[in-house]
Amino acid sequence: MNELSVLMHLLSRRVNKVQLGATEEEICDILNISGKQQKSSFSQLIINLSRYIEILGLNISYNPVDTHWYITYEPEISDIVKANPFEDKPRLAASLFTVLVSCMANLGSSTVSEIAKLRKKKGILSDLRELENQGYIKLNKDSGEISLTPLIGYELDFNRLLTNLALQMKEDET
Repeated sequence: MNELSVLMHLLSRRVNKVQLGATEEEICDILNISGKQQKSSFSQLIINLSRYIEILGLNISYNPVDTHWYITYEPEISDIVKANPFEDKPRLAASLFTVLVSCMANLGSSTVSEIAKLRKKKGILSDLRELENQGYIKLNKDSGEISLTPLIGYELDFNRLLTNLALQMKEDET
């Protein structure tokens, strides 16, 4: 197998229920890339593979939640496929967004009581359990602590989300 075949395999594998791809460290270890040129060699491999698979409608993406690189479909195709993972349950989307914001503000975790306070909704625990069953969050029933799983990073384009939020805030100021 050549390097691009190995890289393609690593980036397209499912690690577990909520994790895809591989970290830079895993890739460099498997391909035996080390030393001063590790970063540039890794970048060059990613760029070369990206050019090679782009004609197939595939892209290489990065999940900042778990620092994994992975293969995705072209954004237009994946937007249609993942248009609404919550189907007819906007309350789950709202609850997940509240968890996301709260976890980002609290350096990675939040609590059930804080989510209930922010969401201003009774029975938030049923939403949180459903989000946990879908693999988006981890809920510690004893302490009431909530944390995000890497799955959210695969289904949400953080750059686009933050850009849209910043644009909306700027528009609201004017």
